Amino acid sequence: MSALVVLIGILYALGLFFNLASVVGILRLPDIYCRLHSSSKNTTLGSSLIILGLAMRAGLEGTWPAVVKILFIGLLLLVVTPIGSHALARAAYWQGIPLWEGTLVDQYRAETGPARD
Repeated sequence: MSALVVLIGILYALGLFFNLASVVGILRLPDIYCRLHSSSKNTTLGSSLIILGLAMRAGLEGTWPAVVKILFIGLLLLVVTPIGSHALARAAYWQGIPLWEGTLVDQYRAETGPARD
């Protein structure tokens, strides 16, 4: 077993860890904003690590068009996930979904005024 195969396995394992941490965050965190934070950050990192491992495996097999496609999918993931998460959080805020009662600072309200009803 080569060192590159071991590295690919480590990338897969780390990706799985971060994706499972995202699931735990979605289940355990108190409000939609914290859950979106957990799901977007951890899932982006976990999926990016898995995609990097897939690209390395495809490179070992010599299928370079597949490597380019996989890396392009990873780039799209890195761009689309934070944008989608921000849009969901902003829509939830403007719809008046309350923050967790333990939230200390509402920076968005300070910048834009009170939420619309």
